[in-house]
Amino acid sequence: MRRKMEHLREEIEQIGLLRQNIESRLKVLLPDDVGAALMDGVVLCHLANHICPRSVASIHVPSPAVPKLSMAKCRRNVENFLEACKKLGVPQDKLCLPHHILEERGLVRVGVTVQALLDLPTPKSTHLSSV
Repeated sequence: MRRKMEHLREEIEQIGLLRQNIESRLKVLLPDDVGAALMDGVVLCHLANHICPRSVASIHVPSPAVPKLSMAKCRRNVENFLEACKKLGVPQDKLCLPHHILEERGLVRVGVTVQALLDLPTPKSTHLSSV
């Protein structure tokens, strides 16, 4: 019982760190349910583009007319985010799986992926060197 409580406490800490990382980078406030906020992949795609502009070329976002994305569009966003992470150099063992995000199972794994993305060395700007 004690070990289970300890594990739960660590998980809550990891999810808090995930929230803090995203909120500080994107200058946004996430709702209490972090898993639900990340489930459609929109915030994660914006995070990848914040780290490296245009790393996710197209992001499906909700609109006032259709405030909830279809599962197919959510999956596409999540897959685009994970693909961008791979291309940017996040090691395979640090990548979460789509269902960790889409089904809100494994937010700790999502946190590991986000942390690995944030820990990548920032790409050097090449357009200035040609001047």
